[in-house]
Formats: sequence, C-alpha cells, structure tokens
Amino acid sequence: MRPETEAERAARHAATIQAFRALVDPAHPPREPFVLEQHFYAAEGGDVDGLAAALEERGFKVESLVYDPDNADRAWRLVAVRLELLEERRLLAVSDELDALARRFDAMYDGWLTHVPD
Repeated sequence: MRPETEAERAARHAATIQAFRALVDPAHPPREPFVLEQHFYAAEGGDVDGLAAALEERGFKVESLVYDPDNADRAWRLVAVRLELLEERRLLAVSDELDALARRFDAMYDGWLTHVPD
C-alpha cells in the first residue's frame, strides 16, 4: 500500500482533533481512560489476520471482524478496543501509529470512537 501523504496526514489529524474537541473540553480532559474503538477496513487482498495479530501484540482486543463480499474496497471491517486517555496529543500519536500499522497490512485506518458521559 502506498505511504500516507502529508495532506492525508493533516486531514486525519484535523478529524482527530475535531472529534476530540467535540467530546471533551481540551483544557480539562478526563483523568480516567476510556474504551476507544479503533476502526479498520481492508479490501479482499488485505491481511486482516496479520493486522489483528499486530493489534493484539500492542494491547488491543479485536472486538469484531466482519466480512462483506459485496463491498470490494471494504470487504473486511475490523474493530479493536483498548483503554486510552482522552488527551489530544495521545490520540494523535495513536492515530499515527495505527494508520502506519494498517498500511503495513494493506488495510485502511478509519479512526476512533468512544462514548463520553455528559
């Protein structure tokens, strides 16, 4: 898979920052970690087993792995979870790590999701 461009990285970082700031006050982030879902997609030829193993080596738990043969570009959807602190800098670092990891396995990192109580 091709390397990430600077424009793609900037767009991913902007989306991460926007999602983070929509959930919490950046000046007063929560002190306790939250379960973050990390979402990945892969085409038919992607190595989702290798990606799942690499994620588990990094402390993630694969929550779901779904196959959709009718969607060629996103035949596989993998969701992995891990406790993370909701800190902007931390989320950007995790995003960088997971995007690079996904690319190693011909997959696409689609971002994170969590639920923060009001």
